[in-house]
Amino acid sequence: MGVGPRRYRMPDLYLASTPLTALLAAGIARAESPGSGLVLIEDYDDAARWKALLSNWRDTPFARVELVPGRASEARAARASDLRGLKQRFERERVKRSLRAQAFARVRALDLTLLPERVLVGNDRRPETQYALHLAAGRRARPGVYLDDGLFTYLGDAHQRPWARRVDQFLKRRLYGPWWESLAQVGTSRFIDEARLAYPPLAVDVEPSRARRPLDPMMFAQRALARLARDAWHEFAPECGRLRYDALVLLPHTRLFRNATAPGDRLRALLLRLGAQRDVAVKYHPREVEPDPLSLDGAGARLLPHGLPAELAFTRLRRGSVVLGEASTALLAARWLRPDLRVMDLGIAQAPFARLAQGFLAARGVSPAPF
Repeated sequence: MGVGPRRYRMPDLYLASTPLTALLAAGIARAESPGSGLVLIEDYDDAARWKALLSNWRDTPFARVELVPGRASEARAARASDLRGLKQRFERERVKRSLRAQAFARVRALDLTLLPERVLVGNDRRPETQYALHLAAGRRARPGVYLDDGLFTYLGDAHQRPWARRVDQFLKRRLYGPWWESLAQVGTSRFIDEARLAYPPLAVDVEPSRARRPLDPMMFAQRALARLARDAWHEFAPECGRLRYDALVLLPHTRLFRNATAPGDRLRALLLRLGAQRDVAVKYHPREVEPDPLSLDGAGARLLPHGLPAELAFTRLRRGSVVLGEASTALLAARWLRPDLRVMDLGIAQAPFARLAQGFLAARGVSPAPF
């Protein structure tokens, strides 16, 4: 008889700075560690709504769901300031330090309450996640589990800047302490003992001391997760009711289109062609500030709210539907979570990382979109 899965002390602590990581945490916690704690880092505007959603979910595995300040909190504070120039920069730095101190205090309080021996994170580069891992390392030498954060897991960092990492290491160790570690690759801090990945053999990290275990997509096909998806649709897109779609266009942040030729015109033409035959939905990146930066409204498709994660939008696609996107983690998730879908790459962005991602996705069965 084989050895069963390793059992961990309950409860665990999860930290998520994206909706994708929060969903992975929800699925894993339901399967392995009910009664755990979840910390949502407010890196996107809808994080507070996600806190309420996960707290009120009838199937929630989390005994505590906390929200700590993040990049969206800092941006909100900056918009509220009427300072300019150097005064504005100094004020932003002061606010950033103050908010981070608040985040550390909440993480420390949760650590003292839960005493977790396992801390599961989607981004161990963040100070909040490294701090939680550092605290748990007092109970277990390597308490960390890295949760697949998407394309960076398989392609590496989009911006390799060794000199910047050295400066970052020096400054942040002076600010935070010796536990801080500046990382070239996400998921590789000294605290991480294992990684949960959609495609373990393809990970950039091959350090033999870290285990790489496959994420089970069936973990996210349960009725409980379907109810969470339903609740999210009611929260973020109540006007959509029970609508179903035949095609979904998922867009990365529009900064990736800077070197592209008329991406708005090309996308509108595509939507008009698709809309003549299908029910089409479009979803922008969750960190977009404008509601419709490429002016796609009126091109025959329904715009979905930015805050609705792509992974939940898949639940409203009919079997055999089409997903189109641009060199993004969302396309990889579609390929993994819904193998029945036809997934296509728009191929508009020409940045080096986008082109690298296009090749990787093509090898996973993501075909070029026919323009």
